[in-house]
Amino acid sequence: RGFRHGLAAEGENIAAELHLPFDRDPAVTLSAEVIPLADACRYLERNAERLLRPKGAKRSDRPIWLTGVNVTIHREPHGVVLVLGTWNFPLFLPGVQILQALVAGNAVVYKPGTGATGAAAVLQRLLLRSGLPAGLLQLLPEGPEFGEAAIKVGVDFVLLTGSAATGRRVLANAAEQLTPCAMELSGCDSVFIG
Repeated sequence: RGFRHGLAAEGENIAAELHLPFDRDPAVTLSAEVIPLADACRYLERNAERLLRPKGAKRSDRPIWLTGVNVTIHREPHGVVLVLGTWNFPLFLPGVQILQALVAGNAVVYKPGTGATGAAAVLQRLLLRSGLPAGLLQLLPEGPEFGEAAIKVGVDFVLLTGSAATGRRVLANAAEQLTPCAMELSGCDSVFIG
């Protein structure tokens, strides 16, 4: 909640001053990054407790050989989550991933995408100001070698938003360490012109 309030209070200034790796109107940054990130915060405020609490599995969700067995699903933190950010939405996309990881009880190491160090600094500053204990969010430099080094040193989970080629490289590194990953990789969007 504190992060959301800080984001709302500084939203227009953040949108105007955020240095992005491309030229974008501050109004677009405000509507495409700041406001959706604040909305994601509100969603977590309202739903995180319900989503993370233990819950029983429905009988219909169990195979027949588990009839009569009580099943409870417990959500546990991974530990240290590596967020490999993107350059095109450098505040919103990694911001949501960082918040979700923190709310779930993890520490986060964040390697921003190319040209996104300024957005990373904004996220860190607002989180620390809102009461996040120092050390729960560590920033890495932008270079891909820093993400690779973090995987080799040992993290417990990797989140990547990036290209398919980057995803292949990250998966190869993560496979050596048996590190689980979740990836949103580039694809093709259909465009209709009328």
